[in-house]
Amino acid sequence: MQSSISFLKSFTDVRAGGRLRAVPPRDARYRPYRFAAWVFYFGAIVVLVGLFVTSVVRNLANRTRHRDQTGESALPTRTSLRVCMDDLDGLYREQNERAWALGSRFEGQDPLGSWTEWAQRWEERLDDVADRCGLDAPGGEWAGARADMAAARDAMLALHRAYAAQVNRFAQENADLARAAAEAMAHAREAAAHPR
Repeated sequence: MQSSISFLKSFTDVRAGGRLRAVPPRDARYRPYRFAAWVFYFGAIVVLVGLFVTSVVRNLANRTRHRDQTGESALPTRTSLRVCMDDLDGLYREQNERAWALGSRFEGQDPLGSWTEWAQRWEERLDDVADRCGLDAPGGEWAGARADMAAARDAMLALHRAYAAQVNRFAQENADLARAAAEAMAHAREAAAHPR
C-alpha cells in the first residue's frame, strides 16, 4: 500500500497543491513531423472509410442492376413452376451435401474460405430462382403454389444461415485443432505409404 502511495506521489507535485505537473512544451523543431503524422493518420482513416463506403455502394448498385435486368416477367405457368421446384430442390440437396461434406473436405488450403465463397454464390442462385419464379409476387395464377415455394425458400435460407453460423463458430473455436488433425493424418498416411 505504501509503495502505491509513493508511486502516485511521484506523479503529483506537492508544491502545486497536489495537482499533476504540467506537460513540458513540445519541441518546435518537430512540429512539421507531428503535423505530417497527424495528416497521414487522418488521411489513412479517410481512405479506409472511403473504400468501405464505395464497396457497399457498388454492392448495392450491382444488386439493383441485376434485379432490373431480370425485369418484371409474367407470372410462371404450371410447367415453369415445376422447373422452379426442381431448381429449389436441387439447391436444397446441394446445400445439405455441402454442409455434411465440409468435415471430410477439411484438408484443403482454406476450406472455410471455400465455404464462404460457395455460400455467397448459393444465396445469389436462390435469389435468382425466387426472382425468376415470382415467389414474392402477390396473387395471380398459382399463388398458392408460389406461396408454398416461397415458404420453402425461406426455410432453406434459415437453414443455410444456421449452417453458416455453425461453420463460422467452428472456424473461430476449433479451426486450429482441425488443421492440426488433418496435417497429422496426412503425415501418417505418408509414413504408412513409405515405411522405413
